[in-house]
Amino acid sequence: MKELELSRRSMLRMLGVGAAVTATGGLASACSLVGSGDSEQSSGDTVTIKIALVPDPTGASQFYREQFDLFEKANPGIKVQVIENPTDQQTNAIELSFQQGSPPDVFRAQDDAFDRIFDRGWIAPLDAHVTDEFKARFPEGTLDPATSGLHRDGKLYTLPLVWGKWSYVRLLLVNNTAAQLGGVTTPPKTWEELEQTATAITRRGGGKTFGFGGIWGKGNMAKFLQNTGGPSSIDQGIDLRTGRAAVTDPSLIGVIELLRRMNANKVLTPGWETWTDASKLHAAFAKGELAMFVAAPYQVNEIRKLNASIDMSIVAVPVPASGRGGYSGQSSSYSPLWSMSAQSKHPEQAWKLMDFLASKDFHRAYYEKFATLTALESAWQDKAAANPDQKAIMDVAAESVRIIPNPKLVGKGGAALMSAIRGKQDLQWSEIALPAILHNQAFAGPAAQLNAKLDTFIDQQVTELSAKGTKVARADITFPGWDPLQPYTPAQK
Repeated sequence: MKELELSRRSMLRMLGVGAAVTATGGLASACSLVGSGDSEQSSGDTVTIKIALVPDPTGASQFYREQFDLFEKANPGIKVQVIENPTDQQTNAIELSFQQGSPPDVFRAQDDAFDRIFDRGWIAPLDAHVTDEFKARFPEGTLDPATSGLHRDGKLYTLPLVWGKWSYVRLLLVNNTAAQLGGVTTPPKTWEELEQTATAITRRGGGKTFGFGGIWGKGNMAKFLQNTGGPSSIDQGIDLRTGRAAVTDPSLIGVIELLRRMNANKVLTPGWETWTDASKLHAAFAKGELAMFVAAPYQVNEIRKLNASIDMSIVAVPVPASGRGGYSGQSSSYSPLWSMSAQSKHPEQAWKLMDFLASKDFHRAYYEKFATLTALESAWQDKAAANPDQKAIMDVAAESVRIIPNPKLVGKGGAALMSAIRGKQDLQWSEIALPAILHNQAFAGPAAQLNAKLDTFIDQQVTELSAKGTKVARADITFPGWDPLQPYTPAQK
């Protein structure tokens, strides 16, 4: 079969490679076993460990088989049987395998997919296997249960591969050749400078080059800027310091007004509001038709593929002229990836494989194969520092990314409330912000109305969820001790 990657999959591939293999055919017909042996039974002194993963990025099938061959050589009593699932079918395939009584020993499940399987009780805790040496592989404090992203209910249940801060950092990419057409030689550092420089480039671009653009994508173009002006939780409409709706926060109002002015003055790339495919954005930037946009790390490599010799600056996202009010919010140190079945008949051998997948050697090999920055930074830092693009991304991450509170990691009440908020599409501020930008209308009035509706909805959810047996309160999404200008620690709760 071949695995589920969620919509944020593209952010995984830090200067990485192409898209996942496209799934074809039905789930049952898509299954394929990779590697020697197709029996899950132990034979003599040899134990077979099944692992379910996806062939993503391109070339992953061969890479994993080569790595597991090395593992088998170092562990002659263990044979690794690989099951590949189509990217968009991985979660369903894992669930079906449990329902049929033949789950893999180790499997790949990310983010919401991990929680979905965890909630069914199918994932084993790993704490009994963890050694001091294992903990020492990770930077100090990153395995704290309240912030790691790998723990649930205080126990370790999953291990990372990529993501971490690399999925949260945002960059301002500047096509220097295009910018110089507008007399711009220095990347903008403030929102005001961004507007001024983008306007100058567009005015001198003659209708062929525009100063700024991007993809709206549920408000992402605004969110990436808002995060520098105020608490990043506001991109979900909530100020986690108060546990209340914050659609009227000055950082959000200010960004929407900034984009409204630039759109009204025809500074933004024409058609930006209709773009759903990042390939158009990349092509415009690589050709010099677009001078600046806020990017995820993987987009650097996509640009290089289109124009290897492009003169490009990779810098931090501009902040308000009044000063930074927040950072790109990293809601957990890591993102779930590798889990062990609670039904595995060979947990010791399964842990050996997971330990290998979290080893410095494996992470180094993954980086060298896919040019992807992984969770174990010590595995690749020396090489990445010698790559100008990757060095710039690491510098921006150090400057602009900070850990923030995550109600989901604190308890079920916070997780339930935040899930309800995210699932209420008509209460997402992006739904009213885009019309305000496109029709050149003030955002403050609609924002105030939505703010009141969102707070009412939260109160209703507290009542309804409590009535259904979920212990929940506003306090579950409130972190009064959190300073958005400092990395969050559990003590700030």
